[in-house]
Amino acid sequence: MERSVRRVASALLRVGAVAISLIVSPLHSALAGGQPQIYARVESVAPGSYFIDFRARPSSYIGHTFIVYGRVDADGRVAELHYAGLIPEREAWEGLFVPIEASVRQYKDDTKYLPTAIYRIQLSPAEYQRVARRVRLLQANEHLWHVIFQNCNSFAIDIAGVLGLGRPPSLLPPSVWVGMLRALNQR
Repeated sequence: MERSVRRVASALLRVGAVAISLIVSPLHSALAGGQPQIYARVESVAPGSYFIDFRARPSSYIGHTFIVYGRVDADGRVAELHYAGLIPEREAWEGLFVPIEASVRQYKDDTKYLPTAIYRIQLSPAEYQRVARRVRLLQANEHLWHVIFQNCNSFAIDIAGVLGLGRPPSLLPPSVWVGMLRALNQR
């Protein structure tokens, strides 16, 4: 019985993800600037400075939003790199019905799959410290994950808020969310 409920819930989540994707497809294409998946221009980071990437990648359902932040050395190579996102600790389909346990951490798929969208921002040392402090605080606390009310975009919204960025709503597919974040905050 439980296995059949899981199959039905998984199928419903996939149908919902497809429906959302179909609804926002024209918006996705417009934000991508005619490119199907990757938002073109990624700003470079000056040697010896800090950066943050808001990224989206594919996942089992609709995708995943996470951040990558770090420091570039004087030669322009990445000297320090951190990944963080809000990750459900149980099957994500369960979060369709009730909030489930989650944590802020790196997930193995964040480095396994190519991003579908990236928005990179150069940070000042003070901005970098604010981001790092906020991530540490979020990692130290318990979280709930829900597909609608508290999802991976919600985590990215929190981090964008620390930087004073305009933030799109959380109920968007991750690649569209990152594209809208970029559109709202062109520097």
